[in-house]
Amino acid sequence: MRYGSARILVRIAAAMLLAASADASRAASPRPVEDTLEQRMQACVACHGERGGGVAGAAFPRLAGQPAAYLAAQMKAFREGTRTYAPMNFLMARQSDAYFAEIAVWFASQRPDPRVVEARRGAAVDRAALAAGQALVQKGRPDDELPACVSCHGAGLGGRTPAIPALAGMPRDFLIEQVGSWKTGSHRSPEPDCMSRIARRMSGADIVAAATWLSLQQPDAGPEPKSDALPLACGRG
Repeated sequence: MRYGSARILVRIAAAMLLAASADASRAASPRPVEDTLEQRMQACVACHGERGGGVAGAAFPRLAGQPAAYLAAQMKAFREGTRTYAPMNFLMARQSDAYFAEIAVWFASQRPDPRVVEARRGAAVDRAALAAGQALVQKGRPDDELPACVSCHGAGLGGRTPAIPALAGMPRDFLIEQVGSWKTGSHRSPEPDCMSRIARRMSGADIVAAATWLSLQQPDAGPEPKSDALPLACGRG
């Protein structure tokens, strides 16, 4: 091989090495991530499911489809320490009301994941307790001045605007913990604190039965308009 040809081959080889090196460099460099609210909310997926749609085997609440004002109020409560759960208190500590409103509107616009409830329906349940839970949710117990859940949370249990939460398809253990904390006084809402009064009228068996039935209901309905005919006067939160 003549010297000139060898020199050309060396140059070609060098160019190929440079190109390969550039490709490797590009592959190793992280791709830029678009800064959208949806991307930021990926931090919530582990506990609350994709787009807040829920997780079947966890006690964390779903966020998708909840009334926006309710979600914003809960985030403020975590920030101010009136609702306590250490990871959420930490995450909300330095956030603004405006950011809470933006997050709340985004989650309110999402749809619950129907697979979450379907995954629960295969578990064995006490049929008598399930029937008792359904009766409490749909009819209440007038003799004990215990209103039906549907009278405040909507006929489809999808909540009411502006700030009454959805109950359908919420995790059983989450509901038990929430109502139990109102019953014991560890969770308090702004006066008039209607949920504390309701919880104190419920036995432990009532709470478990209602929570079990609610956790198995597919959240097909969204929030209903505010009603002026609620059975009790309630503060927000």
